[in-house]
Amino acid sequence: MLFKPVCIMSSPSTSKMTHSLKVIVQLLFLIGLWGISSFIQQFFRLPLSAGVIGLILLLFALMSGVMKLVWIKLGADFILAELVLMFIPCVVGLVKYKQLFLTQGWQLILAVVIGTICVMVMTAYSVHFGFKLEHKLQQKNNHHKAKLEAHL
Repeated sequence: MLFKPVCIMSSPSTSKMTHSLKVIVQLLFLIGLWGISSFIQQFFRLPLSAGVIGLILLLFALMSGVMKLVWIKLGADFILAELVLMFIPCVVGLVKYKQLFLTQGWQLILAVVIGTICVMVMTAYSVHFGFKLEHKLQQKNNHHKAKLEAHL
């Protein structure tokens, strides 16, 4: 055989291109979800930000099974990996307003520390609640399975 068949899909460049395409599509989906959330926030004049509404919608969609985590995982991982870039404007602001930070910086530091503690506490309670909910659902599912097996 003179020519060896080549599988185009298995080449490294195609794999990278497929991965990049998946990330872009998932990012577009997440941006679209944010856009829908923004519309909901403006239409109903809700006091929540579009990002929070989007997170709530995403949580319900994932928990109800309407969406699967693999549909957004690569895009979300990309956003989290690039999260450091979001803090660059803050650092530039600190450098630009150095005198303000030196005179009233303690207030900013206090606000950041209190805010961080609040976020950590709420995250801990959310994770705890999530684990309790998952455990209850698993127990309910196991009880339901045991009931079905008892009838058989």
